[in-house]
Amino acid sequence: MPEDPPSPPKVPKPSVPGRDGGGAVVAERQDAKTKPPSLYQVVLLNDDYTPMEFVVMVLRQFFQHDADTATHIMLKIHHEGRGVCGVFPKDLAATKVELVLTAARREGHPLQCIMEAA
Repeated sequence: MPEDPPSPPKVPKPSVPGRDGGGAVVAERQDAKTKPPSLYQVVLLNDDYTPMEFVVMVLRQFFQHDADTATHIMLKIHHEGRGVCGVFPKDLAATKVELVLTAARREGHPLQCIMEAA
């Protein structure tokens, strides 16, 4: 005679939250809510010595602006004394400031680049 197939293993019955039979309370995990990173503006400041062509090159190379946008921002810097190059998380903004300052010093220009809370 053929043997009966083995019976499936018994699965324990799910417990009711807060009652596990031992008197302990079961806590549910809540997802942590993360806030977006703080943003900072990278700003170029006008001076009377840095060539406009260099400012446009900086805006194109380090901030990926097209020629028209870079020229518009450069003219804003020239006429208003400052212009926003972009808005970034803190670490990226700080890196961009350092890249711009390094490039300006390497070329002998006094161009100033700062970051401020957006």
